Amino acid sequence: IRSRPGACMNIKGEYLLPATPETIWRSLHDEALLRETVPGCQELSQTGPNAFAGSASVGIGPIKGLYRGTLEIVEETPFTSAKFRVRARSGHAEIQGEGEVELVAQDGATLVRYQGDARISGPLAAVGQRLLPSASKSLTETFLKNVQEALKARAAGGG
Repeated sequence: IRSRPGACMNIKGEYLLPATPETIWRSLHDEALLRETVPGCQELSQTGPNAFAGSASVGIGPIKGLYRGTLEIVEETPFTSAKFRVRARSGHAEIQGEGEVELVAQDGATLVRYQGDARISGPLAAVGQRLLPSASKSLTETFLKNVQEALKARAAGGG
């Protein structure tokens, strides 16, 4: 097997959300909430019980583009954890990755632990290699902050 040139990266982190694991779990399976909270989301649709397809406009350093892709949940333990696979493509890159999310109850809130590995090929891999880990972590934290704000708005009756 010949290795394709590109960049590999790993991200991981934690984020505390002020809701129960059950609420967070349902939110992460809610197509409308995901469409509202994924940074740069242009479109999102559920294509199967554990699969989504969509597009998002994302900029990493000087390279901006519309990425079209899929997310598939490959293993899950309700209200506790999920493993997933993602694929996305733009004119600048092709991205394939796997990740895992763990939800840990913590004093009426939920600690979201996440980790993921991705392989990136194309011009983005060459130009943006040193920017990719921090940009990916920033996008993940923006998503989780957006989820937090959406849950607050829904709790207040705004959605």
